[in-house]
Amino acid sequence: MLTLPSVLSAGIWILGLAGVLATLSYADWWRRLRHGRWSSLWALPRFLSPFCLSLTLFCSGMAFAALTAPSPSWWQVAAWSILALVLAFYAVRWTQAGRRSGWDTPIEGRQP
Repeated sequence: MLTLPSVLSAGIWILGLAGVLATLSYADWWRRLRHGRWSSLWALPRFLSPFCLSLTLFCSGMAFAALTAPSPSWWQVAAWSILALVLAFYAVRWTQAGRRSGWDTPIEGRQP
């Protein structure tokens, strides 16, 4: 049955997946513009911040979908919620790193 919570949860995780695809598309455009390699892009806050934010939305939507299911399973809600919290922490961390040292500066300990 179609309910408002199920539509809302589906919208959140679909928005998260759309964000992942948009991030990958932008990253590919940016990489080609600078004649770079994908391996050098994985270490930049320019890519990591929106990627982690999009995955946070996806995991939040999945946790909400598991919570509003007809027979909710606590372990699914817990697993998706923990993953969403970890990804949100990293999204904030990479955003702060990008603002502090520049969006094109590799993260600590990694060189492109």
